[in-house]
Amino acid sequence: MSKVLITTVPFGDRDKLPLELLEQNNIEYLVNPLNKKLTEDELADMVAHFDVIIAGTEPITKKVMDVASSLKMISRVGIGLDSVDLLETEKRGIVVSYTPDAPAPAVAELTIGMMLTLLRSVHVSNSQMHTGEWNRFFGRRLSEVVIGIIGVGRVGKGVLEHLQGFGNPTIMVNDIYF
Repeated sequence: MSKVLITTVPFGDRDKLPLELLEQNNIEYLVNPLNKKLTEDELADMVAHFDVIIAGTEPITKKVMDVASSLKMISRVGIGLDSVDLLETEKRGIVVSYTPDAPAPAVAELTIGMMLTLLRSVHVSNSQMHTGEWNRFFGRRLSEVVIGIIGVGRVGKGVLEHLQGFGNPTIMVNDIYF
């Protein structure tokens, strides 16, 4: 039977399907009992008997892998593998995967939200209201400004798609990689 350590938090809180799939396939799992991003030492202390890590951004280093003698796979939730020692995983034959498309829609939506927040001074109004002040801010509309997007990958494309509903703002795009 495979044993899976789920280090990313929260995992399975909003959507129980991933945990249900593990259970349906008789896969034993442990969700991060510390409920926080693990340090290298904390991960090394708990990884010893697991075959798979469903990882967040905690450091998965040579030190961690030295303890994880049965580790066969690291599946990183999200994009970015800079916290995983890829040279060490290659030496050990540990398969590494990630989910680059998963966070992109949420990040694109958050980007639009931040644009609106800045244009309408929502953050300033919120801060002032918490101190008992009320000042009316007149913001600007997205259709009135020039928007620059650097990089049109997964997130940039999502931002562009969302901007179509805001009255044709002027958009400048740079997608040059160095």
